[in-house]
Amino acid sequence: MRPSLRTPVLLLVLFLATWIPRVLALDAFVTYDERKWLARSANFYQAITHGDLADTFQREHPGVTVMWAGTLGFLRLFPTYPQQAPGQFTWEREHLEDWLHQHSAVTPLQLLAAGRWWVVLMIALAITASYFPLRRLFGACAAVLATLFIAWDPFIIALSRQLHPDGLVFSFTFLALLLFLTWLYDGQKWRYLLTAGLVMGLAWLTKTPAIFLVPTGLILIGVEIVSVHQSKIVNRKSKIKNLITGYVLWGVIATLIFISLWPAMWVNPLGTLGRMTVEMEDYVGGHVNGNYFLGQPVDDPGVIFYPIAYLWRTTPAVLIGLLALLIVAWRNVWSLADVASRKRALALLIFAVLFIAGMTIGAKKFDRYILPAFPAFDVLAALGWLAIARQLTGWLNQRPAATLRRTQLATGALILIVTFVLQGLPGFLHYPYYLTYFNPLTGGSSTAPRVLFVGWGEGLDAAARWLNQQPDAAKLRVVAWYADGPLSYFFKGQTTGLGNGSPLLWLDTDYAVLYANQWQRQIPDQATVNYFAAQSPVQVIRFGGLELARIYDMRDTLLPDFIDIGKASAADFGAKIRLAAYTFDQPTVQPGATVQATFYLQSLAKMDVNYNVLVRLVAPDGTELWREEGWPWGAATQDWPLREIRPDGHKVTIPANAKPGLYKFTLSFYDPATLTNLPVTAVKSDPVLDAQTRDVALLRVGAPPDVQPKVTPPWQFDQFFALSGITMPAQGQPGANLALRLQWDSLKRAATDYTTFVHVVDATGKLVAQQDRPPLDGFAATRLWEPGQRIVDDYAIPLPADLPAGQYTVQLGLYKPVDGSRLPVAQNGQTVGDFAVIGSFRAP
Repeated sequence: MRPSLRTPVLLLVLFLATWIPRVLALDAFVTYDERKWLARSANFYQAITHGDLADTFQREHPGVTVMWAGTLGFLRLFPTYPQQAPGQFTWEREHLEDWLHQHSAVTPLQLLAAGRWWVVLMIALAITASYFPLRRLFGACAAVLATLFIAWDPFIIALSRQLHPDGLVFSFTFLALLLFLTWLYDGQKWRYLLTAGLVMGLAWLTKTPAIFLVPTGLILIGVEIVSVHQSKIVNRKSKIKNLITGYVLWGVIATLIFISLWPAMWVNPLGTLGRMTVEMEDYVGGHVNGNYFLGQPVDDPGVIFYPIAYLWRTTPAVLIGLLALLIVAWRNVWSLADVASRKRALALLIFAVLFIAGMTIGAKKFDRYILPAFPAFDVLAALGWLAIARQLTGWLNQRPAATLRRTQLATGALILIVTFVLQGLPGFLHYPYYLTYFNPLTGGSSTAPRVLFVGWGEGLDAAARWLNQQPDAAKLRVVAWYADGPLSYFFKGQTTGLGNGSPLLWLDTDYAVLYANQWQRQIPDQATVNYFAAQSPVQVIRFGGLELARIYDMRDTLLPDFIDIGKASAADFGAKIRLAAYTFDQPTVQPGATVQATFYLQSLAKMDVNYNVLVRLVAPDGTELWREEGWPWGAATQDWPLREIRPDGHKVTIPANAKPGLYKFTLSFYDPATLTNLPVTAVKSDPVLDAQTRDVALLRVGAPPDVQPKVTPPWQFDQFFALSGITMPAQGQPGANLALRLQWDSLKRAATDYTTFVHVVDATGKLVAQQDRPPLDGFAATRLWEPGQRIVDDYAIPLPADLPAGQYTVQLGLYKPVDGSRLPVAQNGQTVGDFAVIGSFRAP
């Protein structure tokens, strides 16, 4: 090959080696943050087109290069977007996506892939361009190998395929560092300094951690100034002046690029920088949803996080190469035999260590945040492998019939093969989910879920494909973690976030999709994760040895017990409407007050009748205090989508002359044409509980009667009820009724209608009288008690006419009628059994 073609051909090979692993299947999956960057890119493009330059500030990162890439994607697929868009879109929800679905044939995924293509191109060009400064710093062989190490680093590849700042900031930051080192250590040619300033400006425009180039450069310049000052060079002052001037010029050029490519800086530079500073302080302050490290959800994983994250994210080739380089440095042999080589390698190490240390300061930490340090270690590892190659060449060259040229070619080929096998292949095997790669030397995917946060959206596209294969997929509703983007860009139906809103949404959906880092971090809470862990998923998405997502069928699911909402009175009405849950804004009110009652109703079947709902508030004697009826939720039940939950709200105004006491909400549904009620059954059950209505909950109007004496401390029946007052006579007459007044406090909703028993026993423990009945003779069933309510119940226990004179003890407890099992009883935190001894009386 002609010498003039060698470099262009080599650059082409390096470019293709970098570009191909990144550019394939750019629409394969979506990471969580990319949807936001697509919306920001759309806003950026719209702002530039309309001259609203201040709106090119979208985020404190600032991500300007990302938004330029996204804008190029829009120019390619949807160039008229700024003219058609209604304005700026917020990115916390899929507002842009909804608008695109209604007004454009171009999908969000296509626009995202188009923007990704430009990101990949910029990163591939930057990595390929690194060959030139690397060649000046370490020689041609080292430059080729180091460029391949960077190009094939699995973690770098994974983060180089996204419309996101991480891939771009690593490529610009490291290229700027290499160009600066070339200027500093290779003759201080101004073209390298000018280019370094330009690229550093791009790095600053991408993400603020690129600012660590500034202290790195200052340290290196300072070391050079000290070295020059201590030398015997005649023109020391001139050399020092050139160093200082070059360092300042480096920053000036970067600043000019920063200003010139970000229109927000044209109109309000100080305001833009001030806003960046304020928002960045909030950003680094901690994780909104927490992190995960060493098997535990954490807010700040601490100082050891990044070293451990690096070990799990790097490759066997890099670790072997770094070890080899340490041996080379210790033995003072090639490739660090000369001072210049040591200085240049040490500069890379200083940058990597300084960058990692700087990123450790903030509470918010992800493994991807230290990506700019990875190429520095990759270059150092490549130098270590070249040292191994040199030793191997010397050994092979001693063999008979060996020639230096043949030995060098064989060694070079071997090193390239090793680079592919140990550096590239481990990541290539994880295509297209490169983020699922973890270092096999640390246990790979078998240990990673116990150590690091796993998953950023990969695998949810596979979950969407499975869901799309289900019948009527376009009509399905799915609740999921990472619903917006990673799932919604591929799923035909409707998605909603698992962490958004009430768990009642679960009943309103067909499937739930849980994600790996969700159950790692116990999001939205531990109870929710434990609930799903106890269920059997209908599908599990696995890749590369990792369990990424679990899909659960929610179509026949009830609210879990840990959800603190009224649900004990849940019931089905004629297999058409289900009372799933209910809330009341206050359990006790005064006459004349208003109560907000909300009934969460779910359609169980298509209805051919527009049923009315009837809500009543009744007294123990059946007197009606309030009622309201009409279409539930104000809408016709014939139009009610299957399984959709609707909150049917009612403002209940208590009459000013209402008699104080306990009242009961009841609920029923009827056909307004025939006045026929839908029969009431237990949820998912056939036996009819009531042909007319369902008792739902109690409401106390006015203050309850004061029961004396108080029980201090009160008797507590399991976690549900407390007996806080008892009135009982000191004597009981044979043949008469023993009058008791009990004061109950509701602590927590109970799902069971318990029966109260009152036993009278003599001194030997023999039962002489008893009364078993539900509270208030059944009017106030325990499942109706709302937390915070006080229930006063009067008992009249018939005593035998032949009751002998003596002292008698009264025992009280609660049990389930179906099996007789009693609630445990405690006082002052100590369990005393399954009944309470509430007092005694004497029979004359």
